[in-house]
Amino acid sequence: MCTKGKMKYYSLIFILFIFSGCDVSKISDLDTKNLAKLKVKILIEDGDKDNSLNYIKVFLTDGKKQIINADIKILLNDSPLDLYVKNELYYTKKSFYRTDSLLRKDSYYFEIILPDSTKYPLAFIKPLKDSQSVKFNLPESISLNEDFVLQWENLNTPYELDIVKGTEIKVKRAPNITETAHAGRRIDTLKTKAGELIIPKSYFKDSLTFTRYLKIELNGKENGLINPQLLKSSNILFNHKIEKTIHFED
Repeated sequence: MCTKGKMKYYSLIFILFIFSGCDVSKISDLDTKNLAKLKVKILIEDGDKDNSLNYIKVFLTDGKKQIINADIKILLNDSPLDLYVKNELYYTKKSFYRTDSLLRKDSYYFEIILPDSTKYPLAFIKPLKDSQSVKFNLPESISLNEDFVLQWENLNTPYELDIVKGTEIKVKRAPNITETAHAGRRIDTLKTKAGELIIPKSYFKDSLTFTRYLKIELNGKENGLINPQLLKSSNILFNHKIEKTIHFED
């Protein structure tokens, strides 16, 4: 192999080596047994299913990089979670603890078992029972000639509202070409127990485009208790998520 070819070969190996290790922590065995060296982020997402959650994920890091260690166990209500590891592009990895047991519970209590078999409380959350009673009027379609009115009731925790406007360009470059875009985003926070938010019809029209749909996402977030011995910014979050795409009538 010529010198130039060898340089390219070793450069490629070096790049792959960097990517393969840049996202995974090199935390020592001693530090894996110390809560103060660990950061935990727990996400519980609820949606519109009758009795089950969307997912439960527990992310474990050293504060910067993910920790992948099969000797560290996470329990939820006394049941072990599975350690999920996936190889991604450029030799990076994604890892978290998860479960297929997603039946909605009154409360969620997490514990951690470290490699030396010591067990510690990790986090606890008891979502508001009436969070499921919130109601939003989200029609299948609306008219371009009318204001869009979002009404809600029984809202007991603030909801973040994210609206993305999907548009189509009026003047086509060719008869068989349709150009679309996300031409606007509106973010609000709904706080009152009942109310309405009006988006005027003028928001949906301009000289170059017309609106085809609105993609609406509503998130009601609750924070729980986290073990204070963990690294700063560890947290547990319960999110009730509602998504809807509303099309416009021609």
